[in-house]
Amino acid sequence: MRRIQTSVDDAEAIKKEIQAIATEKYKGKRKWKLEIPLIIDRLGLRHSYRNKTISARTREIRQQNITQFYSELDEMGFVLPSIYSLKPRHIQALFSKWEAAGLSAATLQSRHSVLNLLCRWMGKPIVQSLPSYLENPLAGQRTYIAQEDKSWTVAGVIPEELIGKAMELDKYVGHQLLLIREFGLRRKEAICFRPHICFDRDNQVVQVYQGTKGGRYRVLPVRTESQRAALEACSKLAKRHSDHIGDPDRTLEQNLRRFQYVLEQLGATRNKLGITAHGLRHEYANTRYEDLTGEKSPLRGGSPEVFAYEETKAARRKIAEELGHSRLRVTTAYYGSSRESTTKRKLQNVAKTIAREYQSTSQLERHIGLIERCLTAGLGAAGTVLALREVGVEVTEIELDTWVASLKSAQQTQV
Repeated sequence: MRRIQTSVDDAEAIKKEIQAIATEKYKGKRKWKLEIPLIIDRLGLRHSYRNKTISARTREIRQQNITQFYSELDEMGFVLPSIYSLKPRHIQALFSKWEAAGLSAATLQSRHSVLNLLCRWMGKPIVQSLPSYLENPLAGQRTYIAQEDKSWTVAGVIPEELIGKAMELDKYVGHQLLLIREFGLRRKEAICFRPHICFDRDNQVVQVYQGTKGGRYRVLPVRTESQRAALEACSKLAKRHSDHIGDPDRTLEQNLRRFQYVLEQLGATRNKLGITAHGLRHEYANTRYEDLTGEKSPLRGGSPEVFAYEETKAARRKIAEELGHSRLRVTTAYYGSSRESTTKRKLQNVAKTIAREYQSTSQLERHIGLIERCLTAGLGAAGTVLALREVGVEVTEIELDTWVASLKSAQQTQV
């Protein structure tokens, strides 16, 4: 993909303009507090590589992230007077801190992307590849394949009951959840849904075009009676022809916040019931996979061989389109992959082999050596954890670094 570049001359001119305004209006030492919104206004309104503008929410998130970066540097003792004072050592310090804090690969990748974008705006191409900043390069590797089924029913939640409770708290949010369950919509798509316009009764299809990710338009078939019942209920809620099913007295942003608030009141969070609204999309994807293929998805114990069939690929492509995705690979985040099953079996087999071969005289040496051997063999954190279990050590991937540090410390004490 072609990145939209800021020329050196443009970057220098914008730098002088921003610093002049900041110097005039801000008398403190940390002028980056004023410079960040200024550079966002000048250069942060466009997509990083597509020729289009970005949403106000994306701009807000960019500004929050960049502000957080400089605030964290400040807390670490790097008092930078300007955003343009950023140097490679500061970037290294940030990633070292984030890796030590155990941030997920997705978060590390997102922050790396924002830092890279900021440096391009400033005309300072100083950001290196993500692995080069990490002590463990595997910490920045993200998997798009689902490791667990996030559907509501798997978590022991009956969708009809929880949606019914949502209806009692807020009829608008209740109907939005109903659409998400029946059609796999995103929450913003559900809020913006206009039943009188989007539902084509003659052709029995639903058009989704507002609130979509990347403005991607799609058409969904109305296949079941429960879908028709949901559409009829939404049509009754929207009084006028052009009404959506968000609260008309609230803005889109307020409706989005209200949606989240109602879910929190119902306990529909990862910390309480172990679910989120997005879990209904997972429910839709897994159920639709079974409808189209006659087999359970790999995540629910389905056949890996069937998953690889050409007929199954056609079904997966259809599900991807219905969910609003253009890439087939993305949908493995909903129902797993045959490749994941194979990879996991390989990890288990190699981990068992290494563990059984390893017979050191000291239990302490055995564990440290086993970890080093696993990492050298390319098993990564997941494979190392499996190998440790083979010798009776129960440890999570997050705890692995702490475990290694404590063992090495004990070994040094013995010496």
